[in-house]
Amino acid sequence: MPTPFNRKFTIVNMDNILYCEPGRIFCRSKKIMLAVDGNERSARAATVAFEIAEMTGSELHIMHVIPLGSVQQLALMTDDDVNEIKVKYTKNGNTLVEGYKKAAEEFGIKVELILDEGLPSDRIIAYANDSQMDLVVIGARGESVGKRKVMGSATERVANSCKKPIQSWTSL
Repeated sequence: MPTPFNRKFTIVNMDNILYCEPGRIFCRSKKIMLAVDGNERSARAATVAFEIAEMTGSELHIMHVIPLGSVQQLALMTDDDVNEIKVKYTKNGNTLVEGYKKAAEEFGIKVELILDEGLPSDRIIAYANDSQMDLVVIGARGESVGKRKVMGSATERVANSCKKPIQSWTSL
């Protein structure tokens, strides 16, 4: 009977480790979309998107949507000008996606940035479908309801309505 000390081991060619069977989602991914909103869940989702893009050689589209409903609501609550608030949201959004771009480029990933306006879930779904994304990676809010974790409403709408494969991440 062989023991761990007298077994013959086969040397594995490391080039075959990332072998992909035809039709597998990650293997056929050439365009991945990462939707970010600046919270911790987005950062965790970004880590996953970077690893998938690096492994598959995919192009990464990083998207942030300025929630116009929130901008309008904030303007009503504070009596500030809607356009001034929107400019601040735009500046913050640009800073956010540029930070993710810089991090992605450290992995050698080709990146495209998208800053859009509207209802985040609608804009994410439209971009993913119109731009023929192969995979959408999005952070889930992960709020607790009792012992159960639930998705954020935008993540849930994207997961239920998008025609593309979705990966949502509450933790790593």
